[in-house]
Amino acid sequence: MSIRNGGEYFIRLFIGIDLSATIKQTIVQFQSELRDLGVNGSWKSLDNLHITLEFLGEIELDKIPAITETLTKAASNYKSFWLTIGGLGAFPSLKQPHTLWTAVSGSLTELNQLKYDLHQSLKIKGFKLEERKFKPHITLASRPKLDIIDFSKVLTKNLGEYRVAEVVLFESRAISDKIVYIDLFRAGLEITGE
Repeated sequence: MSIRNGGEYFIRLFIGIDLSATIKQTIVQFQSELRDLGVNGSWKSLDNLHITLEFLGEIELDKIPAITETLTKAASNYKSFWLTIGGLGAFPSLKQPHTLWTAVSGSLTELNQLKYDLHQSLKIKGFKLEERKFKPHITLASRPKLDIIDFSKVLTKNLGEYRVAEVVLFESRAISDKIVYIDLFRAGLEITGE
């Protein structure tokens, strides 16, 4: 839902990579395994699992065409690539966590370059963006309570591989007190034979 602010309409947006249904299901099973170990927190729902490339924030509706044009141009310069999902980490650390995540590895050169190209192109078009170092991850839970838990069996657990074939413009919307991510636009990468 867009919000009206002084005559302008704004929408909360971010650019990310959606995940396959198979990987999402595996991650949900991993969340369940962590719950069984005693981890509590605000768990991400299956539909909201993704990799964030660029958080845009509150953006005027009339800026969306410039974003979709940037996504299409950036995506057209890349072939699809594979990422490996797995392991466990936290921001800022497992000892004092505010976000619990699973890691992303594999073709990180391509992923980092795609993120960099999107970032630079959007900055050139006048978007104000965060400048923090990119650490690709998939959030599992926020505000986790870990206490005294033995993570030795899950710290390096492999959850599978995923082929990145598109980048997505998501809207973040609050519906019935829940945050829902709605895909507004998808830009495909070039699919290569394996």
